[in-house]
Amino acid sequence: MTVQPLYELAILGDAPSGIRDAVVAALKDGVAELGLDIGSTVSLFQGDPQDFRPAGERCAAALCFHVGPGSEENLRWLINRNIPIIPVATKATAFATELPAVLAPLNGLSLDRTDAKALAQALLECASLLPRQRRVFLSYRRTESTEAALQLYAALSARLYDVFLDTHGIYPGQHFQEVLWQRLCDSDVLLFLDTPGYFKSRWTEAEFGKAQWRGVGVLRAAWPGVTPDPRAQLAITHSLDASDFVGGNGQLTPSATLAICDEVERVRTVSVTARYQLMISTLAGSIQRGGGRIEGTSLRRSLIVSTPSKKRIAVYPTLGVPTTYTLHDATLDGHPPPVAVLYEEAGAEDRQWHTHMKWISQYLDHAVRLVDSYRSGLVFQDWK
Repeated sequence: MTVQPLYELAILGDAPSGIRDAVVAALKDGVAELGLDIGSTVSLFQGDPQDFRPAGERCAAALCFHVGPGSEENLRWLINRNIPIIPVATKATAFATELPAVLAPLNGLSLDRTDAKALAQALLECASLLPRQRRVFLSYRRTESTEAALQLYAALSARLYDVFLDTHGIYPGQHFQEVLWQRLCDSDVLLFLDTPGYFKSRWTEAEFGKAQWRGVGVLRAAWPGVTPDPRAQLAITHSLDASDFVGGNGQLTPSATLAICDEVERVRTVSVTARYQLMISTLAGSIQRGGGRIEGTSLRRSLIVSTPSKKRIAVYPTLGVPTTYTLHDATLDGHPPPVAVLYEEAGAEDRQWHTHMKWISQYLDHAVRLVDSYRSGLVFQDWK
């Protein structure tokens, strides 16, 4: 019996051969890092839009390069079936001439501003293989690296990252420490600016320790002459030297800013994979203690769990702090309700979030429920 892939990716149209090869290589690497394989769990189509007909029950997405006007109806067919399509032009000014009008409302990427790795990552996100939300927690000492932190905040935000900077992310009247820890545990990467006094502040020291405990990927941007603290030995290090700074106020050069942002992209992919695997391991251990087991995988990286009473439950692992959007997405694949959204309760400390999710759960309990990964085996024993 032929096994149908869970995810269907496509590169449509006339992509430049060098770019096409680089995107395919980046997709293979990205899929492999997720513990999947192109050819079995993930398919990759390359060619004309008229020949890309993904099954409606699978997660699919496409990059669309230059196509002729005859492809408009085929692209409209895909759009009407809610298949995400990313238009790709050679230049930011060439979308209207290289792509049909049906793609005009869609946000696209251009080859003069985007590389193959970014194209591959965008495709994986649209197919639900990577979380679309990109979160970075920027940790720094205000007295030593404020200018660089503001530069990186702007540069990462331009790449569609949700960047937490303490001067920008906490509203007046909010509980400072609760919000800080909630946002840190909700991040994919901790980017810390390792200046001479970084580990001398109790706040930055605590942020670093919390990120390591949570399993968040850690990227160290090392200032010139700073000796690595022993606590940072497991962090990915990007070393800076004097030529990476301009002026006398600690501003980074454009090339240094770009290099750090590229490292954030790489660390994020590794971090997401590692945290997902750790959550699945926690889930498996908890279910086994409760007498159940994981039967297999399904759409949007969900899992099918069986309980001791042979009840089958669709479980959607989520990294970070769930939202109502997370709950809604878990109901889209037609699994018998209620389905479970799995998360790590440790670290979710914001009282406003707890109050809101407790309130919304009263109305959604028949369709979707929040389940802490550590307690999942106990919860699933009495699943009704």
